[in-house]
Amino acid sequence: MSAFTVIAGVTRTLAGLLNGATGVTVEFDKSPADNISDAQSLIHLYLYRIEHNPFFRTVDWVRPTETTQQASPIGLNLFYLITPYGNGQEQIQMTLGEVVKVLHDNGVVSPSAFDPVLADTTEELRVVPHSLSLDEMTGFWRSFENRSYRLSVTYEVSVALIDSDVTRTVAPVAERHVVIEQLR
Repeated sequence: MSAFTVIAGVTRTLAGLLNGATGVTVEFDKSPADNISDAQSLIHLYLYRIEHNPFFRTVDWVRPTETTQQASPIGLNLFYLITPYGNGQEQIQMTLGEVVKVLHDNGVVSPSAFDPVLADTTEELRVVPHSLSLDEMTGFWRSFENRSYRLSVTYEVSVALIDSDVTRTVAPVAERHVVIEQLR
């Protein structure tokens, strides 16, 4: 069962993956509009958009038992802005290079890296680059009040599943009747 806590669980999974592979602190509790210091090496992970995954919109009801059906789960794609901070452009660029390498090497996140909230997740978590044009990226940064553009990358993580609580009772097939007739 995947609860509504799945979104936060995916964010913590990415933060743990990046921190474990780079050794750099990962901040995900602040908005890019908040004051983040350049004094130390830091990776800022920001969930900026969520979309419904189109492939999970047409999934049929799931049958967990013989007498119940459960509405299909909600599939979500999560979009993250990843921004390195550090003391100078060289450190920032090196940290960004590490982030890109880690996410390339972990395009499918291993279940062993999952946050405990994702323990019962049945789908893989796929991490793919999500390119924004320079105009889109600068417009994005302009939306954060009093913050200037920073070197960043964006990634899409799919699919995060949230199970539905809607169920219905169904009767199992007790007996089948087949009638065969000749057509005229």
